Amino acid sequence: MFNFNRLRSRIVRPVAALAAAAMLIPLAACGSSQTGGSASSSDATDSIRVAYLSTANFLTTVKDESFLAETMAPYKADFSGPYNPPDDAYKVILAGKADTSSTGTGYFINLVDQKAPWVAYAIEYYTGDSQGLVAAPGSNVTKLEDLYGKRVGIDKKGATGDYILKAAFEKAGLDYSKVEEVELSQTDFSAAFSSGRIDALATYDQNLAAAIATPGAKLITTGKDYDSKNVTLHMVSRKFATAHPEIVKKLYQALVKESDRAQSDPEFIYDAYKKFGASDGIVDQVRKFDVPEILPVDAKGRQMLEDIAQQYVDFGFIKSKPDLTDYVLDCTK
Repeated sequence: MFNFNRLRSRIVRPVAALAAAAMLIPLAACGSSQTGGSASSSDATDSIRVAYLSTANFLTTVKDESFLAETMAPYKADFSGPYNPPDDAYKVILAGKADTSSTGTGYFINLVDQKAPWVAYAIEYYTGDSQGLVAAPGSNVTKLEDLYGKRVGIDKKGATGDYILKAAFEKAGLDYSKVEEVELSQTDFSAAFSSGRIDALATYDQNLAAAIATPGAKLITTGKDYDSKNVTLHMVSRKFATAHPEIVKKLYQALVKESDRAQSDPEFIYDAYKKFGASDGIVDQVRKFDVPEILPVDAKGRQMLEDIAQQYVDFGFIKSKPDLTDYVLDCTK
């Protein structure tokens, strides 16, 4: 059985401790500093420090590309990691040892709701087929309605698993309050799923691939079926984005190149999964998932974030939609 503790996560739980660090500084256009020229000598830098995650997202894989140095010139990107998503990477950034990392769009909305000092600059979009609900072996669950009165494993209330369950049930017109949610640490996913402790698992990415590959399991629905809005997002500290928007734009351009490469030959994505411990069987399942693409946080990208923010209100994860004005950076300008 695959070790679920080494899996990609788009966890969306709020981090209240970040709220105290919020700084609402107006952002400049992505290609220029706030003054319209170079950053002041006190903020002088030629690099952006990336806290990359133990995932196969493009901010992780781009570190090994030969085109990175040329794209970033005259700047550079310095990578540290891999870190488990998301908490370990955030601790590094909050300690002042990194400037940018990755999260999920839902988690980002929670950060904005906390008025935390982060800015979104790239969306890594996919259709949602890499998240969903899988029935456990022996559960006799074959459709969503069969989950009434059953136990469904999630990572945490308000996190991605909780989002998957609520979004799937809402799309189907079903009452998700009739399902018993069981919060599990990722180290418990495998044992709970295979032992009958839970009847289904609401999960994503390698977690989903591992669950599908379990003998006797059955895939019930995916995010593609319920129009999931919870995708990957790359964000940078507000302080860095304000002082060095031109460096953020260079990194965004490198992500676009990585995205373009993946559309024609995504093999490097699967190689990354293997490096992070995925078995051949898990990688074979991951190959069936949609290949992501990098999108800007322009008007359309911002609308994506507005849409998931409304879902988070509807699901009761946050009380009201936050204003995204000071939390997005369009690197196409």
